[in-house]
Amino acid sequence: MNETKSSKTKLGEILQTNKFAILLEIGVVFVPLYVLLIVSDKLGGNDFVLLGGNVVLVGAPIVYLGMILALVAVWVTSKMRGISWSYFGLARPKSWLRTILMGIGMTIAFMVTATLLVQLLKLVNLNTEADLSRFAPLHGNLPNLVINVVALWFTAGFVEEFLWRGYLMNRLVDLLGKKTRLAWVIALVGSSIIFGLGHTYQGLGGVIKISAIGLLLGAGFLSVRRNLWPLIIVHVIIDTISMVQHYFGG
Repeated sequence: MNETKSSKTKLGEILQTNKFAILLEIGVVFVPLYVLLIVSDKLGGNDFVLLGGNVVLVGAPIVYLGMILALVAVWVTSKMRGISWSYFGLARPKSWLRTILMGIGMTIAFMVTATLLVQLLKLVNLNTEADLSRFAPLHGNLPNLVINVVALWFTAGFVEEFLWRGYLMNRLVDLLGKKTRLAWVIALVGSSIIFGLGHTYQGLGGVIKISAIGLLLGAGFLSVRRNLWPLIIVHVIIDTISMVQHYFGG
């Protein structure tokens, strides 16, 4: 019994610190997701899940499958490493009210900073206009708006923050070996680029814009001592506003 426990602990330590094991784990988590994103983009015309009538869920079915596979991979590898939810920044907050207020405050700061950043990118002639035609079914369709807002709370609000901030940034720092400020900066930049590349369906402008947004979200993650809950709230609010704009044709 003790030998089995000892071997599990030793395996967990190897998986946590061995650079090859970390790279392999990151690959297992993200490669299937990105392959499915590329396949979805190549197939074209399959960006909706039909729910009956005029109601659709925006997003390709195989992309949702990729997200599920990524979450399962993180869950399995984390169990093997003996990692708890707090590692990802998901420790239970001491005060949910304070966490929500923090998220609202960060949202305001994010929106102001993002607006300035987009204007700066335009000044250096970087086109950040994204192809958002896939969201056309939301225009004037209230059932589509409600269903897609709720879906985005989970897929974008939770899953994206969990995978690219809570998981990837921590594992990139583990890969670098020491949790120094430089290591976190490298992890911030690296995760933001990888995050942006997951939005190739929005075109080059969308990739640049989303990478910049990833930088802001990652910086926010670090500013609140790697507490993921406020970032999830920020993402939920931003995406909800965006969906409402699409509903009104914005």
